[in-house]
Amino acid sequence: MGNMENIRLMAPPSEAIPFTPTAAGVADSIVDNISAGIIYMDDLGILRFINSRAEELLQVSRNSVLGKRVDMLPLRTAVYKVVSENCRDFPVEMSFNGMVVMVKASEIRSHTGSVLGEVMELRDVTEEKKERRQREEFVAMMTHDLKSPLTVMMGYIEAIKNEMVGGVDESLHTCIHELDRSSFKLLAMIEDVLDAYRLEVGLLKINREYCDIKAVLNGCCRDMAREAQVRGINFTFSIADDIHPLKVDGKQIVRVFANLIGNALKFTPHRGNVSVVAEKQGGSVVVMVQDTGIGIPANDHARVFNKYYRSAGAGGFKGTGLGLTISKAIVDAHGGAIEVESSEGVGSRFTVDLPIVQAE
Repeated sequence: MGNMENIRLMAPPSEAIPFTPTAAGVADSIVDNISAGIIYMDDLGILRFINSRAEELLQVSRNSVLGKRVDMLPLRTAVYKVVSENCRDFPVEMSFNGMVVMVKASEIRSHTGSVLGEVMELRDVTEEKKERRQREEFVAMMTHDLKSPLTVMMGYIEAIKNEMVGGVDESLHTCIHELDRSSFKLLAMIEDVLDAYRLEVGLLKINREYCDIKAVLNGCCRDMAREAQVRGINFTFSIADDIHPLKVDGKQIVRVFANLIGNALKFTPHRGNVSVVAEKQGGSVVVMVQDTGIGIPANDHARVFNKYYRSAGAGGFKGTGLGLTISKAIVDAHGGAIEVESSEGVGSRFTVDLPIVQAE
């Protein structure tokens, strides 16, 4: 008799699922050959079903365990944890026989709502854990080998600036200023590349705490106003007074707004206009960054947040092409949304919607 038929017979007769021999055989074959280990125990904790992959992972034979209590099995600690702590649908990791196995449980109920038992899914995540550790080590190595020397260099530049007094040749002032500016730009590019990699492998972290978002926006806009003045761009900003602190990652949110405003200034010609408006709308803080720059072709709107995306008109502008990708990931991680409206040759408007009450 097939395994699926065994499961069917565990239900009371009135709740038994009709199986034809052919259907039972197909279902039995499917479950027995999937990549995850599957075990089923009834409401008394007696093992009633185990597929081939579970036999392999647990290193047991079904004939030796069927009909026995699940506490006779390896991985019983994980099983107990899932059941006793009511962690159903939340995976539990266990080290076992040199492997890392993920255990996930789901209750099986009849159509009347009575509990028939538990289905446990076992998945070998050893290689996934190994790859994740290698990725973390790579990011740590990149951070040390690229950022650390640059940070030291920036420290020396700052020390030289502090020691410079009147009488120093103007050309030296210019040289130090360019070194300072270029080092900050290089650091930002390294951060973008590292964060793009962290995003790709699921390592981009968001550390939330209450942040005065109004002060953050005002500070960011004041910083950008100086760049706008140098570029000869009319820059205005209006931050509503009723915007209260949000529980966000302040450092990452600053990056989002600095990137959006920086892009607006970069792609707006001399004597163009860039504006930032932030206001409370319902249950959200909405920030709009609008410019009269080169705009984005309509057929590129869907790709504007893709990694390394550059519109046809942006070919002459420098950058990694990662800023919008990272910005969207940061906003998404906060439960928000970011949208673009743009017309080629007219300008663009990026709108960021951050919920006031955010999911943890």
